[in-house]
Amino acid sequence: MRIKRWMAVTGLIVAVATVGGFFGFKAYAARQETAAKADGKDGKKVDPTLALATVDVATVGPATLVQTLAVAGTVDASKQAILRSRHAGIATGMVKRAGDQVQAGERLARVDSDELRLRIAERESTIRQTQAQLTVAESARAQQRSLSDRGFISKAAFDAADSSYISARSAFENAKTQMDMAKSALAETVLTAPITGVISKRSVEPGERVGNEMAVFTIIDPSSLEVIVPVGAERVSELKIGQTAKFQLDSSGTLIEGKLTRIIPTTGSAARTVETRFSLPANSGVPAGAFLSGQLQIAQSNAPVTIPRVALKTDVNGSYVWVVQDGKATRKRVKITPNSDESNPLVPIADGLVAGATVLTLRGVEPNDGQPVTMPGAAPVANPASSPASAAAPAVAPSTASK
Repeated sequence: MRIKRWMAVTGLIVAVATVGGFFGFKAYAARQETAAKADGKDGKKVDPTLALATVDVATVGPATLVQTLAVAGTVDASKQAILRSRHAGIATGMVKRAGDQVQAGERLARVDSDELRLRIAERESTIRQTQAQLTVAESARAQQRSLSDRGFISKAAFDAADSSYISARSAFENAKTQMDMAKSALAETVLTAPITGVISKRSVEPGERVGNEMAVFTIIDPSSLEVIVPVGAERVSELKIGQTAKFQLDSSGTLIEGKLTRIIPTTGSAARTVETRFSLPANSGVPAGAFLSGQLQIAQSNAPVTIPRVALKTDVNGSYVWVVQDGKATRKRVKITPNSDESNPLVPIADGLVAGATVLTLRGVEPNDGQPVTMPGAAPVANPASSPASAAAPAVAPSTASK
């Protein structure tokens, strides 16, 4: 009797377990079906709608493309002068310093030279001596002429007296020439500004001794500043006198325009570059010696179809862009116009797009092909995965399983 009761209890437990397993499996199947409906009819996960901002889209259209060349160089003055001392001596009378304005012909310093003073004293003594000799020779020549005219002396005696006079006069003239040269050398000890400008460097302090041809002052004309730019020899054919370049002055992005004025027709043997000169405005305020970099405008063209460079993507198969079609992001293959300037923020498109199309300018992660999008300012589209029906479906399964 006890065995029959045990068997009955065991059968009842097995029956209950079987019924519970059936309802559990049915609840699981219901949850899977609900999830499949939420993801899509084919069971694949539906991409969430991508809400686009204004900065995420751009309209394909025509644009004027400017081809540029990166340039950089050092600022220098085309008009400058180095004032040198032609003679050795002590520098005196110096009042101008670096940064001071000077006028052409203004006295800047004087070189006190003992050698030149002694030379002038020597030339004065020589002049007095040769002048005395000339006076004696002139008197003797006059006497010999008188005697020769009256026939008291021979012509040879007169010629000797005349020759002595000519020699004395030549020595006197030479002494005067030497004096003039000494005075001219003494005048060169006064250093005057050869041009109007600003002193960029003073190499000697007052009281210092200077040597022959030693630089004392360097003067530049600030209105003649230019940027010396080396350009690759292969790019020189693209340059033309009068082209403009915009140079950046500082980290704030301030720009100054320079005009191409000279192309030096020689190539550096090592760097294979050609030196070019860009003149700066007279009131630029750029100091000589500064290093500037910028962009030179080489050419300009009109492109019927252009896109922002940030919209262009590349992979192993070539170039492509993301366009918005029928409210979805779609990948499209494109061809870039040959020989386009890679530094330009706009890219000319030769094939694959038409004017008026909308391209995505997303940075970072790319969308999925066919992912729904909403344009800036449009009402967001409800995601099927977050709809009330799909949200309520999972809640039914647990209640079914609890029965």
